Amino acid sequence: MSQINARMDLSDGHSIPTIGFGCYDGYGEEMVRAVRTAAETGYRYFDSAERYRNENEVGKGLAESGVRREDLYILSKIWPSSFGQTEEAFDQTRRDLGTDYLDAYLIHWPGQDTAARLKTYEKMMDLRSAGKIRSLGVSNFLPEQMEEIKDEFGEYPVIHEMECHPSYGQRELIFRCRARKMQPIAYSPINRSVDLDNETIRRLAEKYGRTPAQIVLRWHLEHSVIPIPKSVHENRIRENFDVYHFELDVPDIIAIDELEAGARSGKDPRTFPEI
Repeated sequence: MSQINARMDLSDGHSIPTIGFGCYDGYGEEMVRAVRTAAETGYRYFDSAERYRNENEVGKGLAESGVRREDLYILSKIWPSSFGQTEEAFDQTRRDLGTDYLDAYLIHWPGQDTAARLKTYEKMMDLRSAGKIRSLGVSNFLPEQMEEIKDEFGEYPVIHEMECHPSYGQRELIFRCRARKMQPIAYSPINRSVDLDNETIRRLAEKYGRTPAQIVLRWHLEHSVIPIPKSVHENRIRENFDVYHFELDVPDIIAIDELEAGARSGKDPRTFPEI
């Protein structure tokens, strides 16, 4: 996987770029500028969410970039507190992002109400049938919650976004996703920069003449996991995208695999959010 703007096929017949731009934790003109810079750099997949409270800025940045809508991949997510107003939440997201449709719409967190979660997925299926959403997905789901969707609707979501980085590689969950033809997407792909100080990562960065972040992002790509790094700094935005002109040797991929520590840095979906 060395081609810039390469895409991965999804099991529903659509495809998704192999790296995305995470839109979490940026606001105002700073976020507009970051999104515009990312689009100008070459990012085409933008990963947003209702909960981020910045979709208007994301939409503005995309509009200012001049990139055609058909060349973009826009993904957003619904928060559990909106489960009872799925269509309204979707329409607000769509308006804020300045688009008639979403390439993918995900349930952000499973929450604690199974019936409400399944009803939301059913509404998302209706929006897909209406041509407003192309692909459906989930985020932070437990294996049994993936099976609930299959049992209820006869299909698995085609995307599963999860915390994933060298310290928390999610090998078992990714294996389950592969078996169910669900594409894994990694948020916090560099573990909030924690993994970048690891001795192994730094040694490999020196070996390949790359930054530690580029080594970790390339590691995700070697596993066919889509990373969505985030930054509002122009140099880092560009650096994070520059991962297509080298490949990691197999022993080096294994060395990073062995950094697995079961160290989740984000929330636990078994208890969060409490709704």
